[in-house]
Amino acid sequence: MKFNFIMLIVLLSFGLFIQPLALFAVNDFIFGKYSGNGFMSFYNRYYELLLSGNLQSWFILITPYLVFLVVKFTLKILKK
Repeated sequence: MKFNFIMLIVLLSFGLFIQPLALFAVNDFIFGKYSGNGFMSFYNRYYELLLSGNLQSWFILITPYLVFLVVKFTLKILKK
């Protein structure tokens, strides 16, 4: 139980701080410059969307933990 809580905190932190940076970098590489004022504008918009309850931004936030759960349950099923 303690491990799951620690993973929740770590992976939500990853989804809050690191993943937006990765999304910005990939977007910048593939599609070109962001229409705003760079990374900080992108980051601020992401947090505004989180605070407003935007489902897509919340999905980005929880995706690392969802991947962890899917892998954990898959491995649990395969062990049986």
